[in-house]
Amino acid sequence: MTEDDLEKALDSLRFQIKKEIVDHYFAERVYLEEEARALEEEAAAYREEAAQAARLFHAFYAALKNEGVISQVMAALGLTPWPFYEEFHKLTPAQRQALLAHRPARGLTAWRRFRNLVLGIYEELQKALATLQKRHHQIQIHLTLLNEDIQKFNSSFDFGLIAAQIEAMEGGGEVISGGLFAPEREELSTRMRFKRRKLTEEELPALPVLPPLDQVKGKLTEILARVRP
Repeated sequence: MTEDDLEKALDSLRFQIKKEIVDHYFAERVYLEEEARALEEEAAAYREEAAQAARLFHAFYAALKNEGVISQVMAALGLTPWPFYEEFHKLTPAQRQALLAHRPARGLTAWRRFRNLVLGIYEELQKALATLQKRHHQIQIHLTLLNEDIQKFNSSFDFGLIAAQIEAMEGGGEVISGGLFAPEREELSTRMRFKRRKLTEEELPALPVLPPLDQVKGKLTEILARVRP
């Protein structure tokens, strides 16, 4: 092999190394971007379900009818402050009644219908909150794993180090034609790092947890019995 052939072979090898670095970088970055989008979609779906749970709380308050009863029930459940009550308090009487419009009345007496309505909404609300608690936990795990991948990515693609290594291989000067790794590589390295993701309380609101109906049914029934309609 002549010196010219050797130089051509080395040039080809250098090009291939640089191409593999760039290809690997973008493949990993695309993966992280897809995971970040999936996380955002999960959080958006969670917020929608949390809004539905808020409406169930509103229906629960509407079924209890007055603030005195609500206060007793919330105390029995250990909920302070009352979840979503400020929004409920702003609703008009017609809007509050509409929350119960499509719920069938079950029971032969007004008392039984009142009791069954309250307990039915409570059970639906408790199950919805239990599901949301699991979703909240799963999203937090997804966020943790994504940030671990981001940290690994940023460690693997330390552009300052990669640029210095390729510069040494090239014998100095620009690392890749066109200045992709130019003397300003520190600034470029910072810009090309993948940012860690975070979810604020607004983006991933925490919701209260309620005990199953069978654990509080007697206590709730006792309260409701004192305020028979």
